Amino acid sequence: MLACGICGTDLHLLHGMKLPTGAEYPVFPGHEVAAEVLEADPGCGPQPGARVVVHPLLPCGECADCTSGREHYCAFGQMLGVHRPGGLAKEMVWRSDRLVPADDLDPNDAALLPDAVATAYHALLRANLRAGGKLAVIGTGGVGTNVLQLSRALDFDIQAVAVVHSEGTAKRVRDLGFPVIQGLEGAGRALRAQFGEMDAVIDFSGAAEAPNEGIRMLRKTGRLVLGSVRDEKVALSTTYTGLMTREIEIVGSYSNTLSDLQAVTELVRSGMLSLSGLVSHAFRLEDLAKAFDILEKRPPGMVRVVITA
Repeated sequence: MLACGICGTDLHLLHGMKLPTGAEYPVFPGHEVAAEVLEADPGCGPQPGARVVVHPLLPCGECADCTSGREHYCAFGQMLGVHRPGGLAKEMVWRSDRLVPADDLDPNDAALLPDAVATAYHALLRANLRAGGKLAVIGTGGVGTNVLQLSRALDFDIQAVAVVHSEGTAKRVRDLGFPVIQGLEGAGRALRAQFGEMDAVIDFSGAAEAPNEGIRMLRKTGRLVLGSVRDEKVALSTTYTGLMTREIEIVGSYSNTLSDLQAVTELVRSGMLSLSGLVSHAFRLEDLAKAFDILEKRPPGMVRVVITA
């Protein structure tokens, strides 16, 4: 392990979240990994000395979901850091066909690719934006910030707006060149007044009111994409008629696929996507408890936390 990101999923594990089928405690977390290959079967994928990013899912490759390109739904799949020991360790073992070459990337930045960046990319695919469309992103931590940056990398004409909580986050997002609505309460009305109705809204805030405000931002036939991990029920202060007559779509966006990881790695390698400034806190592996404390408290300016070997 050269670098391993930690995120809300790891925090949920720390607090004893319900595990997926086939997993049980204790778990050994770490699913956002940039690594150097130490040993490999001859002729199988990257060889010793190669630097890689690790796709955190091992799908079965044979079920209907896997064979139709939906490997992240695989009911028999195993997750790095949940079903198998993860990257919060000096060494780990993973299958070679789930590794993506990343020799020319800074490991601290590359560690963001398997989750914070690839998951943002997958959410954008789920948003299904038209060329030059309008996008609102609610929650601009690590994943939400990447949604914004990826939207611009994929289509410079997309009009993307961020809905943020704090003034510090507002300044950071404005410095990236995106307009901001600060505060979630009343954000739907405020956003429509300033920027018009949105084609899509992507929520990575996990805030209880985000779906309601997101629906208020959408045009007819707009799409709300929910990407946060929350066990609470979704509460919508709208009606069947309100959704039906506007033909609003509400979809989930779950994790990402190997092809998503390959795509975002190539975007970074080509210079179309910058990861600069996304790592706000870095800790050594022996200081992991301090890192989780930062993740729990989410101080102003926190974007993404990375652990180094």
